[in-house]
Amino acid sequence: MSDINIQIGEKPDLEWVRIDRIDVDRNYQRPLKPRLVKKILAKFAWRKFGAVVLSRQEGGRYTIVEGQHRWKAASLHPNVTEIPAIVVEHADTADEAGSFLAINRDRQAVTSVEQYWAGLTAGDEWAMAVSRVLQAANCDVVPEPGHYRPNLTASIGAIDRCLKRYGHGATRRALLVIRAAWPDDSKSLRGTLITALARIIRANDKTINEADLANALRRESFAKLTAHAEAFRKLSGGSSETALSKALVEIYNKGKRVNQIVIGAQL
Repeated sequence: MSDINIQIGEKPDLEWVRIDRIDVDRNYQRPLKPRLVKKILAKFAWRKFGAVVLSRQEGGRYTIVEGQHRWKAASLHPNVTEIPAIVVEHADTADEAGSFLAINRDRQAVTSVEQYWAGLTAGDEWAMAVSRVLQAANCDVVPEPGHYRPNLTASIGAIDRCLKRYGHGATRRALLVIRAAWPDDSKSLRGTLITALARIIRANDKTINEADLANALRRESFAKLTAHAEAFRKLSGGSSETALSKALVEIYNKGKRVNQIVIGAQL
């Protein structure tokens, strides 16, 4: 029990606090992210809101320690005038900043894999779309970070972006090519590779031979592909995805006189 803090202090108050009585101390608070505020506002619901953490000030006012994006979204909602809060006493601004650091430093970030499984359970459309394309290619998401197997991926964000940029068909075909090329590689379903292949397949929809593409990949290791791509990137710049797309196109086109492919635009 020696590693447990016994001096836990006074219990905070649980209150509903009027929004117009809450201030933000810019000495320690981060700048607001308008896109995050907009996202919270678009899906505003009390059951998803939780409680913000406030510090009581003189004159019936409060400063926000944790939850300023939720507070800002609430302030823009026409039907919200007060929000639930955990109200804590602080000695001064430095004490408030210390609480802010402790709350954010000790909080474990939710991984993309955890977001996916929670989103799938909740029926979120983005998670359902990722699930559909993976299932169509006989693939799935790792049960938790670090648990890799040949047909599993942790590249949730990359697949979501692929679906939005290049569509279900190109993304599914990219997954199938990777599985055909490296069926026993537990880390082959990498985000950059999926994205680069989906881009190429979308751009060469009618001309590309996916069996030839899988065979070309099979002759390479991901390390060699990455080194090849890095050489392109150093020569002409651009993103890692574009460099890898160029490397893949060169490997595929090698020895072909007809039906060569191009990298296509990054949509």
